[in-house]
Amino acid sequence: MNHFKFKYSLPRQIHEDLWEVRGEWSNKLGRRMTVIRINSNELLIHSAIAIKDADLNWLNSLGKVSYIVAPNTFHCSDAPWYAQKFPDAQLFVPESKLIHFSKLGLNPKNLNIENFKSVSDEVEFFYMRGSRMQETALIHKKSKTLILCDLAFNMENVFSGIEKRIMNWNKVGGQFGPSKLTKYLFTKSTKELKNSYSKVMDMNFDRIIVNHGQVLETGGKLALQLSVSEIFGEI
Repeated sequence: MNHFKFKYSLPRQIHEDLWEVRGEWSNKLGRRMTVIRINSNELLIHSAIAIKDADLNWLNSLGKVSYIVAPNTFHCSDAPWYAQKFPDAQLFVPESKLIHFSKLGLNPKNLNIENFKSVSDEVEFFYMRGSRMQETALIHKKSKTLILCDLAFNMENVFSGIEKRIMNWNKVGGQFGPSKLTKYLFTKSTKELKNSYSKVMDMNFDRIIVNHGQVLETGGKLALQLSVSEIFGEI
């Protein structure tokens, strides 16, 4: 696999212990890797994007890569690359991907747990029950940041023509929140997923980082509540 087929941006610091790398993809949605520093010098890589040697030097300057998180079944492609680069790191993947990663000679842990699980006092995982994507949300307590992958979008107006019409129907482009396809295609239990969103709403966060689009720097809790309620019904 050519891990450097798609370009990516220079790393950008979001918070004292939080960074992003935005990458291109095979479509206009793009993708994002989030790097969290916890326990003073440990790093957590969320939704990995392979980076070149010069940027690996930057990453290593931040601390030790200790956790690699493939947040759902769609965003796993570069996680093995990191696991091979950092063999001492704990690798978390969706339950349905455990066998695949094991066949690569890796030692993955099941990311899909029922309740909040802390990897430290600073980051918690929460399995979003009801999603076909087997997505797990993260909360970075210090920066009051919720990190989602495909359970919310915050895309710019980058679409045109028939694609724009489709994306407008899908509620993607120029607005924040889950897409209609999240409900109609990627949800196996609306009740369970609404309940998962509702439990996340009880957590202390303001910023939301998504895999596709802009970081929502503030007002994230209200924006998530309103947008989820629009797609799934009031939570």
